[in-house]
Amino acid sequence: MRYLSLHAVRGAARLRPSLRVSVALTLMLLVALFAPRGTRSQTAAPRAESAAKAIPQRVLYGQVFKHVAFLDNQADEADQRGANGTELRTYYQVHAALTSAEAALLKWTSHDAVTALQEVDEQIHAAVVTYRAQFHNGEWPRNRPLPPLPPELKTLQTAKDNVILNHLAALQTGFGSDRFQHFDGYVQTAIAPHVTVTTLTPPAPPEGTPPPLPPVQWH
Repeated sequence: MRYLSLHAVRGAARLRPSLRVSVALTLMLLVALFAPRGTRSQTAAPRAESAAKAIPQRVLYGQVFKHVAFLDNQADEADQRGANGTELRTYYQVHAALTSAEAALLKWTSHDAVTALQEVDEQIHAAVVTYRAQFHNGEWPRNRPLPPLPPELKTLQTAKDNVILNHLAALQTGFGSDRFQHFDGYVQTAIAPHVTVTTLTPPAPPEGTPPPLPPVQWH
């Protein structure tokens, strides 16, 4: 099975915000981030490969929604400091040549998507915490296979994908076919080149490795 890992680095320059994103969708890296160090060699020794195919829409627009909301929040913070947040607030409207109504719809959709994604992330975090509770003092015996990942992680990742796709569909409907095609053209030329999808392939288990055993009951 192949896993994707998600690393999103969003930045905004003082007057010309930019997007630098290395993307990935993922269950494995998420668990690796929370997993104890004693298990790192077993859970996080993947081999990285660069993906040459087109960026999936759920990945690309997931980053767009986050970036739009990020810039809008940065603009509000600038205003609160007495600075002028207009250039941050209108970045997508200006650079993607959107109308005021389209820019407002993009912002509303982005903030709503980010809020929904954060709610799912909280559920993922709770599942990872529960998974880690099986480890005694943050460690797992090296001679025992790790317990299987919680099945709800895959379900929650699907839920995150659906949040993005549903909000993307709403954006398409609100913009209309021609205007969404115009906006998507901007996204594909200005945003997509800065989004990198990296596929992580975990190494095969040693030959003769027994199947995972039930969780150890620590006393």
